[in-house]
Parts: sequence; structure tokens; C-alpha cells
Amino acid sequence: MHAAAKDQPHPLFDLLLTVILPSLVLETMSKPERLGPAWALVVALLMPLGFGVWCFINKRGLNFFSILGLAAVIFTGGLGLLNLSAVWFAVKEAAFPVFLGIAFPLSLAWGRPLVTEMLLNPQVINHPLLERSLDTQEKRAGFQKLLRQSSWALAGTMLLSALANAWLVLWFLNDVQPGSEAYTRAIGRQNWVGFIVIGIPLTAVTACLLFWLLGRVQKLTGLDRHDLMNAGQTVRRQVG
Repeated sequence: MHAAAKDQPHPLFDLLLTVILPSLVLETMSKPERLGPAWALVVALLMPLGFGVWCFINKRGLNFFSILGLAAVIFTGGLGLLNLSAVWFAVKEAAFPVFLGIAFPLSLAWGRPLVTEMLLNPQVINHPLLERSLDTQEKRAGFQKLLRQSSWALAGTMLLSALANAWLVLWFLNDVQPGSEAYTRAIGRQNWVGFIVIGIPLTAVTACLLFWLLGRVQKLTGLDRHDLMNAGQTVRRQVG
């Protein structure tokens, strides 16, 4: 299903390098006395672009998060350079969670479910043992059903995040003059407030979904959690 776990970047690292850090660069280095908006955009673009090239060379495939990060940086930087109104920032903040949410169920049809990257990452899940445990058609069908349910749950979570993001942008930026220093400060403030009031609950919901999925997989396969999460180092039960 996957390459060796040690060769796979963790999804949280993917998000940090391709979405969070570029966004911080745009919001903290765009002032004229620092890099300025144009060079801040260039620096921010280098991170997801470089990570995408590295993934393509080492994994022989395009990385979803690097593509998402590139698009997010281009949109955010472009909106900042054009000094557009808060409405456009709200559209951008809502669009990417919606896009990510749609990608979860769509990826099932692509044969590379994103839910396995987010919740069943090979760095923490023993994929060889999991595959061997799905030794009947009934178990494989049950596992696919769990992936579908988890994908739609993540899609719904992303939709709620999109609505909350859009509301926060309009709250912080609606009455501020685009292009002003106050506008830049408001963007940074919105980013950190959004992390607290959206990011933390979103992380909690994702963690709950992870434990739910692990419990269902245990029940389906008969594996205990220690074997399932030990990445193949210990197998206490012969499976398959």
C-alpha cells in the first residue's frame, strides 16, 4: 500500500511546511521594512514548491499537500498584492477547507484515499499487518466502508471549518482599509485567532475520529491496538 514508513513524511509535517509556514511568512514578512509583499510571496512559494519537487523525486509522485500549499500561497499573496477587499479573503479562507473536504471522498475513487494519509499514516500504523488481516472479501468490504465513512466525516468537518474561517475574516477585516498596515496586522490577528478557535477544535474532532476508526478496525480485524500501531516491530498474533 505504501513505501516504508521511515521514507514517508508525516501529514502534520506536510501541512507545516506547505501551508502554515508559508502563511506565516506572508503575514509577518510582507511589510516594506522587511521583505515587502513581492519578496515575501517568493519566499513563501519556495517552501511548498521545493517540498513538491522533493516528493516528486523521492516518491515519484505529486504530493497533495504541496499542491494545496502552492495554491494557498498564490491566492493569499496575490490577494495581498492586489489589495482586494475582505470579501475576497473570506472566499479564499472558505475555499481551501471546502476543496480539502471535497478531496477526501473524491480520493477514494482515485485509489489513494487521503483519509489513510491523515488518520492511518504508515508512520504510526502497521500497514503490512493490517493488509494481511483483511484476508476475506467481507473484511475488505468492511474496511472500505470505514474509509468512506471517515472520508465523509472529514469532509463535513472541513465544511464547518470553511464557514468559521469566512466569518472570522469578515469580523476582523471588513472595516479595515485594504493595503494599510492595519490590514496586515488584522490578517495576522485573524490567523492566530483562527488557529485557537478553529484549529484546536478541528484537531480534537480529528483525534476523536482517529480513535473511532482505530476501534472499528480492531473490531473488524481482531488485532489489538498495540500491534496495529506498532509499525511492524512487534506482532503478537499470527494473522493471515
